Amino acid sequence: MRLPVAAASVGALALLAACSGGDDDAPSSDEVPSEGPIAITWYGSDARNAAVQEVIDNWSSENTDVDITSQPTTFDSYWDRVSVQAAADNIACVAAMQSRYQARYEERDSLLPLDGLIEDGTIDVSGIPEAVLESNRNDDGNLYVIPYGIWFEGATLNVPRMEEFGVTPPDADGSWTDYVDWAIEAQDSFPDDAWAIADRGDQITQFQAYAMGEGEDLYGDGEVGFSQETLTSWFELWTRAVDEGAAPPPEVNAEYAGVPTSQSLMAEGRIMVGSTGDNNISDIQIALDQNELGTISIVRSPTDGVPQVVGANGWSIAANCENVADSASFIDYFINTPENALILETQTGLPPVTSVLEGMQENPDVSQAIKDRITLYFDLLDQGATVDIWPDGTQTLVSQIATNYEEVAFGQTSPEDAAASFIEQANAALSGF
Repeated sequence: MRLPVAAASVGALALLAACSGGDDDAPSSDEVPSEGPIAITWYGSDARNAAVQEVIDNWSSENTDVDITSQPTTFDSYWDRVSVQAAADNIACVAAMQSRYQARYEERDSLLPLDGLIEDGTIDVSGIPEAVLESNRNDDGNLYVIPYGIWFEGATLNVPRMEEFGVTPPDADGSWTDYVDWAIEAQDSFPDDAWAIADRGDQITQFQAYAMGEGEDLYGDGEVGFSQETLTSWFELWTRAVDEGAAPPPEVNAEYAGVPTSQSLMAEGRIMVGSTGDNNISDIQIALDQNELGTISIVRSPTDGVPQVVGANGWSIAANCENVADSASFIDYFINTPENALILETQTGLPPVTSVLEGMQENPDVSQAIKDRITLYFDLLDQGATVDIWPDGTQTLVSQIATNYEEVAFGQTSPEDAAASFIEQANAALSGF
């Protein structure tokens, strides 16, 4: 597991790095292989993959002696492919990782420790905030993944739509309990086919925000980091919102399950408060604009004042790579070249280098929506945000908590039994079984 959030101040992270010292076998640039082709593999939508490919092509034009193979795919299929490649010791030289998945490959020695290449300046990470970089450090003291795109989740508000019905927006510094209390009071002001708040009972990341507000977290030392009472109260919070008519009934939620964010209830102007990732805001706003249904804004996650966590896409170098030198050169180019940020347009997340972000804020060609996300991201860092690295085996819990909550919402089980069931399965996943 990684450093607990409560202890993850920049100073503490720096101390951890200094004490751990990293792997003595982390090679420097004069110790790594530098011959042969490189393959680059990553995930995303067609538009994102096209943008990444353009960056690769630009790097290739400056490094014509390097034979490059691109291996883009969708997010869902990516991890199956990397898992097979790892089993065969044949991962692409430059492989995208994500903060919810990277632990498996770090801990199974599939990735090269990058500390030697960082220390000699081959990969320049000096522009990445220390808290962001160091929260990626593995328990063995090594850095295996360099962030290339940051994202975060937050509460979303359609303030103009609320004001259209004469409703004062909720306090953006509150907890999810505060938001639900506000929603129940405000609901009578909205039409019958609109709701004050989206039902978030099935969202594991929003439960994490709630648990953090209770002084807990998703994961502890080999087991869940929250109590059954906390998860039970989370399920009860959202069934109360539904029972009071402030959140959509489960039948409506089921109808909209899995639809793109651009087709969600929030995008239809029928939800006043919800939550999503910062990179989804533009899609929702486009849908709202088409029908003049308000403006969406994103605020910090409702952690009740506790610093929230962020996620990260990152680059790694496979341990089986035979051209580490050029792989490292590509990673350095990708994260540190300002022009790349304009090509990617944050489709891979917000750039990790502070000066690149500041340049985007000053660029008149960058949209105000992106500039607002950057401003909020800087605020989150100031408040102590760190990258949340999930333990291996926990990725299926995203759908598991949705299943458990759905059973509660449809009256098939009690909040207490659903919480106990989820914890049992989560602890089994954390134990490796």
